[in-house]
Amino acid sequence: MNNVNLVGRLAKDPDTRDAGNRQITELRLATERPRISDGKVVKNNQGFTEKDTEFHRITVFGPLGVSVAQHKQKGDLIAVRGWLHYSSWTDADDTRRHGVEIIAEEITFP
Repeated sequence: MNNVNLVGRLAKDPDTRDAGNRQITELRLATERPRISDGKVVKNNQGFTEKDTEFHRITVFGPLGVSVAQHKQKGDLIAVRGWLHYSSWTDADDTRRHGVEIIAEEITFP
């Protein structure tokens, strides 16, 4: 199964564009996870868990993406359910590139 569930904050405002007969909205989602070193969770001097931030590319098709773009902005908390999509391409310098994005099927505003 290829399922992804993430909860995080928008790292920038949503960006919607027209692609033929449908709209595509791109999101950048920031999530946090505990920092791990030598197999252990890292704590700071006050005893709090240190965290690392990861950024995810989210693609949303159609009205769902348009709705997110109309109602959410950078810093807002959202939950995304979708699936991973891997792609590869050759750039202008003839270098082979690879990328991964999450195709959103459902977005909620917790």
